[in-house]
Amino acid sequence: MFARTVLTSLLDYPKSISIVVFTVGCNFRCPYCHNPELVLGRVEKATEGEILEEIHRRTITNRVVITGGEPTIHEELLDFVRTLKKESYLVKLDTNGSNPELVEQLLREGLLDYVALDFKASVGNFHSVTGLDHDTARDMFEKVLQTLSILKKYAVPHEVRTTYVPGLMDEDDLAFIGRIVEGSTWYLQRFRAQKTLKSLPGIETPNDEVLHKLASRFGALVR
Repeated sequence: MFARTVLTSLLDYPKSISIVVFTVGCNFRCPYCHNPELVLGRVEKATEGEILEEIHRRTITNRVVITGGEPTIHEELLDFVRTLKKESYLVKLDTNGSNPELVEQLLREGLLDYVALDFKASVGNFHSVTGLDHDTARDMFEKVLQTLSILKKYAVPHEVRTTYVPGLMDEDDLAFIGRIVEGSTWYLQRFRAQKTLKSLPGIETPNDEVLHKLASRFGALVR
C-alpha cells in the first residue's frame, strides 16, 4: 500500500507542518500526472508497520497527510487511519473522489480532519483528463460528484483542486466546476510539463497571468 518515501512538509496541511505518506497505485491514468512512479507502482514499498514507525520518529508535528497515487483504492486505508486517530494524529486525505463510500465511512467515524478533492474536469472531458475510457470516465465522474456532496454534507474542512492543463480541458470545464463546487474552497493548480505520466507534446505550463485571469473569472484561488 505504501511507498517507502515519507516527507516532512510545510505545504500539504493548511498552515501546519505535516508528515506526508504516499500510497502506491491509482485507478486513474491522468496523462499529466507528476507522480508516474507511484501510479505505476515503480517505487520501493514499505509495510504499514514501517510507515507508522517513521511517523512516530517525526515528533515535530501530529498532522499526517495521506496522498498518492490514490489512497482510497486500498481497503487497508480505513484501519490505518483508525490507528492514527487512536494515537491523536490529525489526518488529511488527498483523493480523486472515486470511492465515495469509503470517504463517507471515514467521515462517519470522525477519522478525517481535512480532505483535498481533485475535480479533474466536466463530464465531457473527464475521459481525456483522467486517461480512462468513456464509460469508465462517466462512472467515475458521478462518483466524484457523490464525494463532493458527502464532503459538504459532513461539513468537514476541505478544498477542491483542479489542475489546469491547456489542450486537455477548456474554459467550459472551469465554468462547470466553478458552479458545482460553490461553497467549497477551490484552487486552480498549475500543470507542470516536466515528468508526466505520458508525453504531452505542444502542451506547456500556463504562465501566472493566464492562471490568475482564469481563477478570477471562474471564482477560484491559485496554487
